[in-house]
Amino acid sequence: MRSRIILISIFLLAMGATFLFRKPHSPDTGGVWSLTDHLSELEYLTDSLNSILADTINIRTASVEEGGTLGALLYSTGIEGNRYLNCCRIFIDSLGWTSVHVGDTLEAIYARDTLTEVRARPRNGRGYYCIKFDGTSEPVDWYWIPEEQYRRLRAVTLAVRSSVWESIACGAVPPDLTPSGYIVTPRDSVREVAYIKGLENELANRLFVYDIDFYYDVQPGDSVWVLLEETRYPGSSETSFRRIIAAKYDFALGGMTEAIPFFHQPDSLAPDGTAIILDHYHRDGASLRTMFLKMPVPFGRISSPYSDSRMHPVLGYTRAHRGIDYAAPMGTEIYAVGDGVITVRSFSGGYGNLVRVRHANGYETGYGHMSGYAQHQEIGSYVRQGDVIGYIGSTGLSTGPHLHFEMKKNGSYVNPATEILPPANPLLENDLDYFMLQLPVLERTWSRMAGMDIPALRIEGTDSNSTSTE
Repeated sequence: MRSRIILISIFLLAMGATFLFRKPHSPDTGGVWSLTDHLSELEYLTDSLNSILADTINIRTASVEEGGTLGALLYSTGIEGNRYLNCCRIFIDSLGWTSVHVGDTLEAIYARDTLTEVRARPRNGRGYYCIKFDGTSEPVDWYWIPEEQYRRLRAVTLAVRSSVWESIACGAVPPDLTPSGYIVTPRDSVREVAYIKGLENELANRLFVYDIDFYYDVQPGDSVWVLLEETRYPGSSETSFRRIIAAKYDFALGGMTEAIPFFHQPDSLAPDGTAIILDHYHRDGASLRTMFLKMPVPFGRISSPYSDSRMHPVLGYTRAHRGIDYAAPMGTEIYAVGDGVITVRSFSGGYGNLVRVRHANGYETGYGHMSGYAQHQEIGSYVRQGDVIGYIGSTGLSTGPHLHFEMKKNGSYVNPATEILPPANPLLENDLDYFMLQLPVLERTWSRMAGMDIPALRIEGTDSNSTSTE
């Protein structure tokens, strides 16, 4: 008991000494700390955080398949009852969306499990239809939103320290990616990763896949300039990556690779009505890509090469194997190796689920044993190089998940591994002239957006010093 009294006395004496000998407040040392003000601010931040966490957004998406209907789209996104009837009436009678086509998509947006908005996007439309709800089954507004209202351009400059992923994460993610401006909810984290991965994939696996080895060529001190397009929907306060318009990669050890954009009509194989497409070229008009990808399956292992005589693993006798088998996990994405038109998309005997694509210059490719097909496509659809057309499976005569990939030239089978493939077509004549006229305009605009002069690759005999912001 005595020791406890002594300890209390020492504590009281220490407190008294602190208040007796404390240093007076000086204007130079800042204001007096107010516990009440800080508690009020903390309470406000807590309420704001709770509001963000409570106001979760759930977006349900559906796409039109073969034989699909508007009603099926609405039902698959959870829209039923009076809301279903009202949406059908408005889409058809008021907004004029009278028929749906393969590839059209619909999004139903729920906040706190209550339907707040429905968006319908025609595949070849330049915008989307929107129906707003206020928590009841009655819509409060509906309209067409052109894409100019939710697409935006942004110039990004990245300094590479260790990897391109790290550079994108540190310097490319927009400050308004999420409604709060911070990464708070699991949805915010998913959106951040999706943005970084989308930009990295576009840069490394599409634009510069033939010019830069991102495992070995990337060095600290490299610089990347990107002019990108983002989607920022009115009212949702969320931003997502859409595509890269232009890019330049400047190596610290010397040298530069550029991806210059050009919008044009697709080749003659594309059906009438196909939308204008974006391709990228070198400064001289040469295409950044070859006519075909090296392989249709990322990181696929060749389990059976092209051969004139192979023991069939299912049939048990020897016959020609006019293709290459790529083993990969079930469900792995399968890419179209080049631009073309889908001519076959069905089950075909030993091939199982099969897709055939007709390309330019007499080429045709086939993809067999798929577990399923990609959405938004049908016979006659025009696909671009790198588009997903299906998924690894084991349908037909197959002993395990793999892709049978084959190639024909002018109707005869060729070995895809040894075929000397032509480069993608360069820009010629009028297209090349227009491309050269657009280039300095692009770089001047890009420099103004970036707030600095964008460097240009010098080509002998041309004036590349055209990026001044003056």
